[in-house]
Amino acid sequence: MKVLLVVPPYRTWLKKPLGEFDFSTIPLGLTYIAAVLKLKGIATSILDLSFPNVGMERLEKKLAHDKPDVVGITSMTGNYRGALSVAKSSKRWNPEVTVALGGIHATFMWKEILATVPEVDMIVRYEGEMVMSEFIDALLKKHPLRDVQSICFREEGKPISTPLRGRIEDLDKLPYPAHDLLEPSAEEYVRLYGARNFPVITTRGCPFGCVYCSTMAFHGQKYRFRSTSNIIGELEYLIEKFRADNISFVDDNFTMHKERVLTLCKEIMGRGLEIEWGCSARVDQVSEGLLKTMKEAGCKDIFFGIESASQHVLDIVKKSFSVKQAKAAVKAAERLGIKTHCSFILGLPGETSRSLNRHVQFIDETKPSGRVLPNKLQILPGTELYDKKREYFAGRPNVSDADIVRTQLEMLAGFYRINFGVNELFPVRPPNLIIE
Repeated sequence: MKVLLVVPPYRTWLKKPLGEFDFSTIPLGLTYIAAVLKLKGIATSILDLSFPNVGMERLEKKLAHDKPDVVGITSMTGNYRGALSVAKSSKRWNPEVTVALGGIHATFMWKEILATVPEVDMIVRYEGEMVMSEFIDALLKKHPLRDVQSICFREEGKPISTPLRGRIEDLDKLPYPAHDLLEPSAEEYVRLYGARNFPVITTRGCPFGCVYCSTMAFHGQKYRFRSTSNIIGELEYLIEKFRADNISFVDDNFTMHKERVLTLCKEIMGRGLEIEWGCSARVDQVSEGLLKTMKEAGCKDIFFGIESASQHVLDIVKKSFSVKQAKAAVKAAERLGIKTHCSFILGLPGETSRSLNRHVQFIDETKPSGRVLPNKLQILPGTELYDKKREYFAGRPNVSDADIVRTQLEMLAGFYRINFGVNELFPVRPPNLIIE
């Protein structure tokens, strides 16, 4: 049995929206699945088609060389069309190959996909490590697919779903990600960005209820976390095997449990691990004292999902923090020398021209030094906003695309002006915009 796991190309069918950055990173989800399959003795490889200059012809060569029995494709909403291209190419190569689709988009859109995409044979819902392992077992032992939890497939031409399995409670039981199975190799990611940076996830789940967030719906509201010793073990492994010197903690909410973070920082310093690192955090889950300890332990960057500078909008989307807290968190991090990266979603329910202007004012006041990401709202499957779109937007004015683009430009102009110390934008190539 041979398995090929694929990251599809991203946004090959659209121009890049303003505020979106191209950044291909090691596909952590697939490296976890590959590690579990590797332990079972299943020949597994990973192909990342989102890596710059890796085209679909690379998939064709990989299929011809490896001759996999199963092609597993991960998909978010943003790269779903790319995932379909991979599925269709795989079936053209061999109509008998089993094509499995997983990830956030497939988890919530499984009925529509199985009803309309004949090239997809099976869908993995929610966390894929144990599900893929049991699915491969069923294929090898010729057991009924109905015995495998959390999968969807066709029976007599109709899409069906098996009962969902519980989420993985003990994250320490998972093996470390199989970076050695990557194509392009881990070293090629390093050469691409000039830094020996590796992603690490230490928690899953989020107890908050932001209505636009599909990740929370995917991983659940129970906050699960790895032990400090397990995390330190992975850091030491990455340093020893790959000479990692920079870590991206890619948790949705790294600082949710303050004492856990303090203990981890203490261990990093106590063991003399020479790494710099960054993380993502909610603005109401940091304090100046915590940030100071994080800085001492090597934290150089922190990503804040601000989303809106309007309290009215934040309240509507159930963000559960205040604009005042957001400003205080960014300023505190910057005072300590931690670069802040601030993400915004323009066009949320309740957005107006006045609230858009507050985003520009937020940048001018807080002066983030990392990145400003002014993204246009994309309503994602699995979210409360997706299920209740009419209810959330009913009776509320919709801001125009022109107002959103204007705000994006003004936010970026303010960011560049602050960080480059000039009164006008430095010369940049105009971005490709999506024109609808």
